[in-house]
Amino acid sequence: MSISKPFNNRQESDDAKRLLAGAPLVRDACDLDLLVFLYRHPRTLLTSEQLAAFAGYEMRRVVKALDAFADAGILERTQSTTHAARMYHLSLQGPEGGRLKPLLQAASTREGRRTILEALNGGNSRITPRAQKLRLAQSA
Repeated sequence: MSISKPFNNRQESDDAKRLLAGAPLVRDACDLDLLVFLYRHPRTLLTSEQLAAFAGYEMRRVVKALDAFADAGILERTQSTTHAARMYHLSLQGPEGGRLKPLLQAASTREGRRTILEALNGGNSRITPRAQKLRLAQSA
C-alpha cells in the first residue's frame, strides 16, 4: 500500500483492515484522529480541553483514549504544577508503536482516513458528506 496513493480498490480496503488488525488501540474514529494528531505533533504542550478541541471530540472520549494510549506505553504525559497544560509525547518505538506507524501514515491522507474509517465501521463510514464539509470548513 502506497502512502502517497489514496485507497481506491478492494485490495487497499483489505490493506486497511490488515493495518487495523495490527493496531488494536484504534477502536473508533476518535482514537484514529487523536493518534494522527499526535503523530503529526509528537511533542505538544496543550491542556486537555485544547487537545479535545483540536481533535474534534468531546473531552471525556479524548481522555479515555489518552489513558489507553498511556497504558499501552506509546504516550507519555507530564504536567507542571505551575501550568494547566500537559506535555504529550507520542513514542512509536516499541512493538505497539511499530504496528501503528504504517496505519498512521496511511490515515494522514484524506482518502486513507476515509477508507480506514470504513474498515473500522464494517464498510460504512459514519462521516456524512455534509459533516465532512463542515469539519473541513472549520479547520480552514
